[in-house]
This record gives sequence, C-alpha cells and structure tokens, in this order.
Amino acid sequence: MVLKCENRISGKEASVEEYVLDALVASVESVMPGVGPLAGMLAGLAAELTGAGAAAMTLEAMEQLVVVRGRELLRAVFQFGLDAGADAEVRLPEVTGADGVRRTPAGRDHARTIVTTVGQVQVRRIGYRAKGKAKGKGKGKGRGKGVPALFPRDAVLNLPPRRYSWPLQQLAALSARDGAYGLAQEFVRAATGITIGKRQLEEIAAAAAADVAAFYAGPAFPGGPGQLPAPQPGQTGQGKRLPLVLSADGKGVAMRPESRRTRTTAPGKRVKNFSTRPGIGEKGHKRIAEVTCVFDVIPQPRTPEQVMAGHHGADGKKEDKPAPKAVSRRYRVDIAADRSAAISWAFDEGEGRDPGHDRDWIALVDGDNHQINLMEAEAAARGITGLTILIDLIHVLEYLWKAAWAFHQPRDPAIETWTITQATAILHGRTAEVITRIRQLAAENPPQGSEHAKNIKKVLTYLDAKQPYLDYPKALAAGWPVATGVIEGACRHLPVN
Repeated sequence: MVLKCENRISGKEASVEEYVLDALVASVESVMPGVGPLAGMLAGLAAELTGAGAAAMTLEAMEQLVVVRGRELLRAVFQFGLDAGADAEVRLPEVTGADGVRRTPAGRDHARTIVTTVGQVQVRRIGYRAKGKAKGKGKGKGRGKGVPALFPRDAVLNLPPRRYSWPLQQLAALSARDGAYGLAQEFVRAATGITIGKRQLEEIAAAAAADVAAFYAGPAFPGGPGQLPAPQPGQTGQGKRLPLVLSADGKGVAMRPESRRTRTTAPGKRVKNFSTRPGIGEKGHKRIAEVTCVFDVIPQPRTPEQVMAGHHGADGKKEDKPAPKAVSRRYRVDIAADRSAAISWAFDEGEGRDPGHDRDWIALVDGDNHQINLMEAEAAARGITGLTILIDLIHVLEYLWKAAWAFHQPRDPAIETWTITQATAILHGRTAEVITRIRQLAAENPPQGSEHAKNIKKVLTYLDAKQPYLDYPKALAAGWPVATGVIEGACRHLPVN
C-alpha cells in the first residue's frame, strides 16, 4: 500500500516519497536559490537505485541509469554555473576592440549553444556593437556595418570557434587519429552520448593538426636539439651531446583506385575472398608510405643478457628493464615521394641538429638493402664519416626463429631457448660463430621439408650479408638502441584497411 498525503508545494495528492522529495527541494532552495532542482535530480536518481524496483535491476541496467541520468545532472550543474557567471557579468558602458573601434552594449544578452561532453549548454553573455557606419564600409544607420560584435565573456571562458567544447574536440581528435571517422563517431557517442557528424569530425581533426608544421619548425628543447632537457640519473647534465638516431620503415596503406600505382597486373577493383589475408589477384590496392623518424637518445649502457632478459621476474611482476630513452622525436610520413626523398629529409633534419657532425650518428634499419644504400650514399655525399648502421634486433630474431623451427619438433620448448642463446651470442659480437653453428646443424641434421630448407638458406644468407651492420657490442657499450621500436610504433598508427 502506498501512503498518500497532500503535497505542501503543489497542493496535489502525492506519495510519501514524492512529498519528501519536494520538501527536500524546497529546503535546499531556501538556503541556496537555484540548487533545489539539482538536489531533487540527485535525490530522485538515488531513490530509483534504492527503491522497490531496484532489487530486480541488473548491474548493467543500474550502470546505464547512472550514466544517462548522471550526464543530465552534470549538464544541469554545468548550466547552473554558466548562468551564475552570466548573471554576475558586469555591463560596461563601452568596450574598445583590438581594431580600435568603440562598442556599446547591444541592449540584451546573447546566448550561444555549446555541445560539451555532458550535453548542450547555453552560454549567455553581453554583446557590444559599434554604432554608426564603419569607415570604408556600407551605408548603415545605428549600427556599424562590417564591424563584428564583441563578447568579452567569450575570452574569459575561452569559448571555441566551433559549437563543440574543447574537451569534446580533444576526445574527437584522439579517437579519429587512429582509425576511420565512423569508428571515432561511435566511440565519442559511447563515451559521452553525443553524436558528432563525420564532416565535423574531419574539421576537428584537421584543426587539431593545423599547428604541426610550426611545432616541428621550432626547437625541441629550450637548449636546442641534442641537449639534455634536464639532468638525468647517470648523466652529466645540461650540455651533454646526445647520440643522434635516424630510422625509416615502410607501411602499406590502402588507397582509392585512382590513387594506386600503375601496375600491369593490378586488379580493377578490390576483391576480398578471405577474411584474414589477401588471396591471388587481391593484392595491389596499397601503396607504401615511407615513415621516417629522427630523434636524440639518452644513452643507457646494457649487457646482452639485460637486453634478452625476460619481461617478468620470478615474482610475476614486470621488471624495469634499463633501456635508452628516445627524446625530441620528429616524424615524416610520405606516400607520394620515393624513399630517397624521405631519407634525404632525415639527413637534413640530422644536420639541422648537428651541422658540424660532432655527434654520434646511428641509423636503425630493418635490413632493406635499398634503404641501407640510400643512407650510405647520403652520408658520403654530406661528409658524415661517423654513421653507424644497425640492423633492428627484432628482425634478426625473426630469422633465428625460422632456423629454430627447422631444427626442432613443433611446440618443443627448446626452440625458444635455442633462439635466445643464438641472439645473445650475436649481441656479444659472435655472429660468425652462429652462422657456422647453423651450417653444421644443417649438414648433420638436414631440415625436414623443402620449406625449412629454404628458410635455413635465407637465414644464412641474411646473417652473412648483414654482418657489417650487426656491431651490437659497440652499440650496447655506448648505450645506443638496437631495435626500431620508435618507428614501428609510428607505423602502427597508419591505416592499413
């Protein structure tokens, strides 16, 4: 049975719960005008979560209720604060803009709708307009034509030029940078309940990237590129000349038909027969984007055993593995030019940081012969005699894994042990011994199957050809990086579908 009583505020018959809620609103309103309805919304939400029907609600239903009603409550609180600020705004007799034109109040408050992460709010502010006609403008009376109105509170609130608040634009830009605009749209809607059109998402993302060129044109640190931003543990402090690293890699990016490279066997349209990989005749819809990065390194000397140490200790907790730190990174992605233009840019950036070639120059590559030849040619043309080219250790590990699979039974735990042992030997500078060992194993126990035999040949050819670029002992002793994680991490963000 639901008890009924007379609501002292509305005079209508109401339940006890409604009576108590109205009394709470009236009580809060008498102490702080305007806050009563907010308190009522909060109390109403709490009543729904603890009422008679709450016992049958699932966790999902309760969470949805809290999120939806909570957003509306936060929007109301937000609006309350904006209205309080609007009421407190002082109406000035006149204001003068940066253009030197004096303006007087327009006679009424002007409201502007802003979409925030919790919903739409109205921003009321006083507008100021110029009287008479502006010099050089049309023939207006009573109001300056061509002279925009001023709203001082816009500057105080730092209102965005678009109707979306800065935090909402930031969320949209973050979600749009790693995928399609449709996915970004769904993410923003799920996170905030706000739907932003795809066209608006494109404009927001473009505006967020507008300052990239100017940012990269400036110095990375106040002390200039190549300088430590602040004293670091184990370092000598400000003024130490840091090693300079150049790295480049290619990434396939799906293209529209009219933007694909001309190929005699390229498919007329993209066909998809399999869900996990392209089949015969399905390739050719991508172009290779050359991703290049130049960065400084805070050195961290390491031993081969430290490099190959496991990521987890005996207690199951992740260890803090010592590693060089990349700082002052600058990237370039080019899908129109060939690789030589990207490599040339990397050397231009490097010489901008070290015009006298006094620093240690390191090039981290994945083993592509053409890329290595381009880097060696650029270094020779610019008189850079101290360039050290290093093959990415991860690529070397992939070849060692191929050899391990050829010499062991599938799922044999010894595969991993053997691979780590050979990689550690290469890090110690014993690449020739590893090559000899693989040749001996292949002669004593020929790999079963033509595929394994081909892999062994590839591994031996690769290690033998790349020996000049496997001087890991020098790199580890100097504290240089031996893997291309910086460039691989950048390639991960390029769209591939």
